[in-house]
Amino acid sequence: MKILKFIGIGIGTVLVLIIGYVLAFAPDKGHVEQSIVVNAPASAIFPHLNNMEKFVEWSPWSKMDPDAKNTYEGAAAGVGARMNWVGEKTGTGSQWVIESVENERVKTGLKFEGFDGEAYAEFKLAPEGNGTKVTWTYDGDNTGFMGKAMWSLFMGTMLDGQYADGLQDLKKVVESSPIETPATETAPADSTGTK
Repeated sequence: MKILKFIGIGIGTVLVLIIGYVLAFAPDKGHVEQSIVVNAPASAIFPHLNNMEKFVEWSPWSKMDPDAKNTYEGAAAGVGARMNWVGEKTGTGSQWVIESVENERVKTGLKFEGFDGEAYAEFKLAPEGNGTKVTWTYDGDNTGFMGKAMWSLFMGTMLDGQYADGLQDLKKVVESSPIETPATETAPADSTGTK
């Protein structure tokens, strides 16, 4: 019986330490940031960020939960474009464009069923060498003890890896697509007959 008592005290001590750590050190806000350089101009990347249907083509969660059901509403692209999803692995939620500056940045709002608080993702595009640096960030509230505990124990690290994987897939999609170049205008022929 003494062994069971010691095991119970040990488990209780571990739980108290975890709770103490979460309450003392877990952040109220979660932040993730990943970047990659894509060998393409910002104009070739921007549509894949600004359009929810194109976002799904390279999103890490599409790969993780390919059978998730996505629905779209609002604008086709830009502010007001919205995607809702229901998946066995990804749960239920929605993402919508709240700010869009062509070839520079896209900011989206995020809502996950069962989680309170605000969450946002943002893409920033900046020239780098002969390509474009894409930076993807996440900022969200870690509400309550469970929210803080989940972020500290696994959510932050998991999301960091998913962002890195997603950017790799974005790079592949963009770099394997033909880049449209604007047609050059030719000067009109001299119709006066003079030289």
